[in-house]
Amino acid sequence: MSLPDVWLSAPAVRLPPKVVRNDEMLDRVRARFRGSDAEWDRVDRRIRSLFRACGTDVRYLEDDAPRPLGGHAAAAAADLLATHGLDPAALDAVVYGSIAREYYEPATACEVAANLGADSALAYDVTAACAGSVLAVQELVGRAAVDDSLRNALVVTATMTAGHVQYDIPDAASVDLLGAGLTLGNASTAMLLSREPGPGRARVVAMHAESMSRHHALCRAPIDGHFVTDGPAIFALVRHLPAHLRKTCERAGWRPDEVDFFICHQPSNAVLRTLAAGLEIPRENLPTLHGLYGNCAASAVPVAWDHLRRAGALQPGAKLMLATAASGFIMASVAVVWEG
Repeated sequence: MSLPDVWLSAPAVRLPPKVVRNDEMLDRVRARFRGSDAEWDRVDRRIRSLFRACGTDVRYLEDDAPRPLGGHAAAAAADLLATHGLDPAALDAVVYGSIAREYYEPATACEVAANLGADSALAYDVTAACAGSVLAVQELVGRAAVDDSLRNALVVTATMTAGHVQYDIPDAASVDLLGAGLTLGNASTAMLLSREPGPGRARVVAMHAESMSRHHALCRAPIDGHFVTDGPAIFALVRHLPAHLRKTCERAGWRPDEVDFFICHQPSNAVLRTLAAGLEIPRENLPTLHGLYGNCAASAVPVAWDHLRRAGALQPGAKLMLATAASGFIMASVAVVWEG
């Protein structure tokens, strides 16, 4: 099935006001540590090594995230609608593509739509770990292909980790499972999918998604528990991404070296260096921004796209690949052409 003529806007992004650097994260772990000084030295070295490997420096955190959580996503969405001069009543759908949630039901998207005043919009969630925002875009593109009445839709995220990062790390061996949570950053984002071209939008030309579910146990974030991941094992799965992205390029009619920017999920700079090597592309074509924002999970791709736009790096006609991988193991990508 061919894709409909649809355009995806550059994101609106809201970051929490609190900037947290690595030393403060280590202080939080130290304050809860109950072991010996010798064991703390090992924990400290292991966490610092993790930060160096990932390139972690800065993250923005809501330690006491205001409730309701959907209000964060709604604030970013309101910014976006104002930028595009769109009345919330003109929205046909609102899709929440993030992990963070306060309850099993209703869909967080319903709360976001209500906060915006988009009462008649179809509202639902797409939950796919860090791939949620990209898969939400794909879901809406597919819906637009079969439903002519869908004219304007929002994809929103709210990555809020308060209560889910484990600072109580009892020994050095536990850093491999709990340490990745210390690299997480918070952000709320919104993107507009529309039938109409316009300033600040990109034409959707191809998309692809796939899962390797045998790896589902490598990373978990329980609703009422702490984020736990086998970092080395989940990062090793990056070896599958080049083939996935080559498939998306093929669908778009592009070669990987023709893509101006691969705008990717940012779990670690080392992962992105490996991906650039696997795609045989220059490093500058795959921006590494983890050190500026941390791992923003489902918000990471919109945050990276917004960063490039604000930096003036995007020229009309630029070929962009929005790409993510997530626990599950899930890979998803969308090829777009920036129209400026």
